[in-house]
Amino acid sequence: MQWYELLLSPLSLRSFSSLWFWIALVAFWTLVNRRVMGVPFDRVLAAREGDAEAASEAEALARIEVRRRLRPSQGVRMVHVALAAFVGTALTLLALAGLELAQALALMILPWLLIELLRQRLARRLDAEAPDATTLVDRLIWHRLGTQAIGGIAIFVTVLWGAWRNLSLSIPH
Repeated sequence: MQWYELLLSPLSLRSFSSLWFWIALVAFWTLVNRRVMGVPFDRVLAAREGDAEAASEAEALARIEVRRRLRPSQGVRMVHVALAAFVGTALTLLALAGLELAQALALMILPWLLIELLRQRLARRLDAEAPDATTLVDRLIWHRLGTQAIGGIAIFVTVLWGAWRNLSLSIPH
């Protein structure tokens, strides 16, 4: 084995057969689900149990996240939407063309874009309603459940697609 083969072998573009892809997938979805609108979920649960300090922290952190999400001007938001649409479309087209790396990235990024859309919608709703702590906690819990459902479905589909892809490549034609 040549030195460059040894150096480049961990950087294989065969995503579904790489342990690093699966580690990155788990880490990605863990980070996506870690906070709900900028509020650590343990604080949300403590606020639901009646902890007044946790409720005030959750309200403050959610207000900060709502302002952060709604602060950019309409033009900047349009650039974000256009960029997300371009990346999503490019990944989908490359994935349909059979590029395994694009398939892996599309199975991660497309569900995440849906979650970001739901987060933006929740931020607008929280900004318009300015809910009390109890209502805020309920909204955050429901948002977390939706995020986990999308992530769980995305992981399931990725596992199925990766298994099919690996099996189809290992069976001679």
